[in-house]
Amino acid sequence: MVLQPASRRAARHTSTNALKRFFAIADAWELSPLQQCRLLKIPSPQVLERYRLGQAPRLSATQQERAALVANIQYSLTADASLKDRAWAWVHAPREAPPFEGDSPLYFMLENGLPALREVARLLVRESEPR
Repeated sequence: MVLQPASRRAARHTSTNALKRFFAIADAWELSPLQQCRLLKIPSPQVLERYRLGQAPRLSATQQERAALVANIQYSLTADASLKDRAWAWVHAPREAPPFEGDSPLYFMLENGLPALREVARLLVRESEPR
């Protein structure tokens, strides 16, 4: 089997879906434009607005990974339909346990970037596994 890179059209479609999902989660988490920029590693709120309007270039591979991790975190927090408000509270509330050390998961992710997004996503997957 030979793997080939996605066509431009398919890559653009993937990027568009990732952005739609990211913006829906950003709204649910009540993130400021600056927080959204930091999570996706977008240079400014003006560029972020161009992405929202569909007028910016497609996301880089790293930005797509960041958007996917945010979606995975949201999914892990809302998989149980009775806990829909859990995501906002969990993301914003300070946590004493490592790796947060008193910071909120949101602050931890904003300050530590991609490695922190990966760590939070893994933590939530581990927490959801049956014991």
